[in-house]
Amino acid sequence: MSASMTTDSDIELFREDLVALKRDVASLIEHAKGGATDTVQDAAGQIKRRVRSLREEAGAQRDRSAKAVNLFLETQSVAALSIAVALGYIGARVLRR
Repeated sequence: MSASMTTDSDIELFREDLVALKRDVASLIEHAKGGATDTVQDAAGQIKRRVRSLREEAGAQRDRSAKAVNLFLETQSVAALSIAVALGYIGARVLRR
C-alpha cells in the first residue's frame, strides 16, 4: 500500500503543478496581449505624429511655393507671359500629332 499512496500523492502533486502551470500560462497570455496592445498603440502614435509633421511641412512648402510664384509673376510678368505662351505652343504642337 505504501507504493499506492506514493503514486497517489505523486499524481496529486502533478495535478497541482498542472493547475499552477495552466494559471501561469493564462497570466502570461494576458500579459502578452496587454504588451502587444501597448506596442501597437505606441507605433500608431508615432505614425500619427510623423504624418502630422509631414502634413505641416507640406503646408509650409506649399505656402513658400505660392509666395515664390506670386513674386515671380509680379516682378517678371513679361517673362511669365512668354513662358506661358511657349508652353501653350509646345503643348498644341504635341497634341496635334
